Amino acid sequence: MSGKHSGFQAGTESDDDLVVRVGRGERSAFETLYRRWARRVMAYAYRSLSDRGEAEDVVQETFLSLYRAAPGYKPRERFGAYLFRIAGNAVRSRVRRKIPVPLDFPDEEDGSPSIEAPRDWLLFEERERIARALATLPEGSREALLLAVIGGLSYREIAKEGGISEDAVAARISRARKALRKALSPEGSEKEEKVDA
Repeated sequence: MSGKHSGFQAGTESDDDLVVRVGRGERSAFETLYRRWARRVMAYAYRSLSDRGEAEDVVQETFLSLYRAAPGYKPRERFGAYLFRIAGNAVRSRVRRKIPVPLDFPDEEDGSPSIEAPRDWLLFEERERIARALATLPEGSREALLLAVIGGLSYREIAKEGGISEDAVAARISRARKALRKALSPEGSEKEEKVDA
């Protein structure tokens, strides 16, 4: 067996082995996978949907789907690519249902608003600006960029997930980065302020 699927890596059980254990009904294995991956899935879903509640639902749907699929799981690819394919399907399902996408700032874990100081307002404004810029990107470009940056997927994995070539993935990500740079540049901010005025 390769090191990737060998069971233990530097004293830590591999994701693939944990999924096999989940398939046998071992709750602790599921909890370990959730702890390892839930934050990354949440970040991807939140950046895709700009809504904390919707993103949390995507995380739940992703891990429920993983749990249901675990008995038949066969490691054919990197586990992260497999998990983000599930998450991507959940995100696309929500987008297709045309759920409104508010540009709110996530609250603290206790549910209270996290904006209390001037520094927090600046952070809020910057995140809101990034969310608005991301929302202007074509869906395919936005998804490819988020899968690469937040999901850590390779161009090959994104291409396989999207059913497109690696060159198409590279082009989408390049166009997305260019559009974000332009939208987030001082000139792009000035245009946005003029439109808001």
